[in-house]
Amino acid sequence: MQALSRYRRWQLWAMEKNPVNIEQVVKSITDPGAFDRRDGGDGWTISEVLGHLADVDSYFLKRARALAEGSELPASSGKSPDEMVIEAGYAEQDALDLLEKWKEGRGPYHALLASLPEDDEALWERPGRDADGGGFTLNDQLVLTAYHDCDHLHQIVKIIRG
Repeated sequence: MQALSRYRRWQLWAMEKNPVNIEQVVKSITDPGAFDRRDGGDGWTISEVLGHLADVDSYFLKRARALAEGSELPASSGKSPDEMVIEAGYAEQDALDLLEKWKEGRGPYHALLASLPEDDEALWERPGRDADGGGFTLNDQLVLTAYHDCDHLHQIVKIIRG
């Protein structure tokens, strides 16, 4: 087995496990006030983090499909994550509903990446262009997804701690 295909498998496992870990953390919150707190003065609430995760996975699924098919990458909304979170009104939505939305969206995204041959280097390294015009591959996307989940798990823990 090539090293890169082994690393891909580990990243896919992380993609599968991270929502379970975040769900456990969110569902274990006993202080209802934690859901109103923000990550810093202008930071996000837990609901906003979960809504953002769902939004990102939706876009990442479209981008992964395009990369796998060798087609043009989808355009980003052109809005910052903060603008998208505010526009969607995630702060006023129930965190557990947003958690379910994210988990439902993660399924097809994970399934697509898991269905691709782990050892097809040409596929995983096929160049695409991201919104900034830089190169972007399926490998990049896979690593970014696992990191992105962990980064926001840390953010949720920080919010809970107050």
